[in-house]
Amino acid sequence: MITRSANKVRGATCGGTPERLCLLLASVIVAVLGCAGERPEPAPAFPRATGVSIHVAHAPSSAERYCAWYGAEGSGDVLYFGEAAFWSAKAKASGDPSGDLQQLGPQQIGRFDLAEEQWLPPLEVGTPESRSGVWDVLEGDDGEVYFTTFFESAGSVQPASGRVRQLDLGGATNELGHGPDGTVLASRYGTGTAEAGDGDVIAFDRDGRIVRRWPLAARDGYRVAPKTPLWDALRGELWVTADQLPIADGPRGARPPRQDAVFVDASGRARVLPEPPELLFAAKGADGVLYRAEADQRALWLTVVPPRGEARRVLLDREFADSLDFAQDIQVAQDGRVVVTRWSGVVHVVDRDDHVRSITLPRPDPTGLYYTGVLHGERLCVTYCADVTVVCVDAP
Repeated sequence: MITRSANKVRGATCGGTPERLCLLLASVIVAVLGCAGERPEPAPAFPRATGVSIHVAHAPSSAERYCAWYGAEGSGDVLYFGEAAFWSAKAKASGDPSGDLQQLGPQQIGRFDLAEEQWLPPLEVGTPESRSGVWDVLEGDDGEVYFTTFFESAGSVQPASGRVRQLDLGGATNELGHGPDGTVLASRYGTGTAEAGDGDVIAFDRDGRIVRRWPLAARDGYRVAPKTPLWDALRGELWVTADQLPIADGPRGARPPRQDAVFVDASGRARVLPEPPELLFAAKGADGVLYRAEADQRALWLTVVPPRGEARRVLLDREFADSLDFAQDIQVAQDGRVVVTRWSGVVHVVDRDDHVRSITLPRPDPTGLYYTGVLHGERLCVTYCADVTVVCVDAP
């Protein structure tokens, strides 16, 4: 949820990105992420988690405070996740979102053994010149783990050998997803060739070749900055959660940022999906079922869209404090249970019969944000952006 207008930050290099785009990226990050780490802790009416085990990894750097970001369960009972110092660097740089570029630092993908609930050595994916942390990760169909860094190159790594490939996908790669015909999707906040500085979504093959691009729709007087891409293979459709950032010299003067998702139909026509409901996150199960976390009338819902048949809505929280909280991720377990993780540490687990069980995780650091939760048997493990931390609890 966006609650602040953008402030442009000058002087950032963005890893070689053109200055015009660098300014746009800085303004986008300020608007989208500016206040997330300052949100007060809500007081949800859900039971506290039991069987809590808090795992804090060795700090990747003594100069910056890294934390655990978006994650994904991979093969072999491993939770992969990005490690980034963005929040601490931003605070240290007096709110400058390019602060992470002021310090050389490692680029690492964290690894956590879900069966033993213990750390595995991280995957080193950067170079001696790396500055930007890892933002998102995805295990591809080929077994490689793909990653984005936003300010610097995207790439992939083979977990067994540690071999890293840097991929030339353009600037500002953000979130990843599975695309058509075995490709990988990446959302890009803005590119040098995109219309009016708008972001887009690309599909690339395992060699890093961009094989398809989807231009996205923006509101009049706005630029679109896409986040989570979701490919619906059955219908040939693309869903993208997106921030809509006002153009400073737009035709109607100053106006607030918005979060309006974008839908692209099978013909490639893109249209904005104005709220309500507000689409917060979207994911897909291995069986092709789509899941959308949506905020509507101060309630949080999970909309379930089967490959065939009617969509249905499952109520997660009728008192969702959308000004303080956000549905940050959706993960689907092998047994069909769905995990919806919120910034605040509230986690909803929905079974195949649409029965909802909800808990509240501890927040030893009240400024920390929860990102990705995955189920492993009767345990739930969640990345926590407060140092490089994974919190495991008994599944509700």
